[in-house]
Amino acid sequence: MFTIYDQYELLELFESEPIVIGEPEAGMNIFKKEDKYGFKLILTISIYEKECILSLTQRDCPNPIFDLRLTDVNKIYNENSTLYIMSGEKLISIGFHPNFSLSNL
Repeated sequence: MFTIYDQYELLELFESEPIVIGEPEAGMNIFKKEDKYGFKLILTISIYEKECILSLTQRDCPNPIFDLRLTDVNKIYNENSTLYIMSGEKLISIGFHPNFSLSNL
């Protein structure tokens, strides 16, 4: 199966197993991580469509803080508690410690 990420790297970063959407062969997974302040980072990956959706929510807010759809995703990887997503020519980084942060490199 073609993949754009190492599942073990994401397991380490999100500290949980992914939620599989549909059949495992469909290549669609959701990774979630919630911090002690109620912020939840959700990464939805569609391997075959080379897309991912990155959302940040907070338990007291009815709407997402941000909801970002990335297309043409080439690679997703973890380095030093930071998630990197290569989308076309863009590199997005999401820090996990001490809290969630997003930057476009």
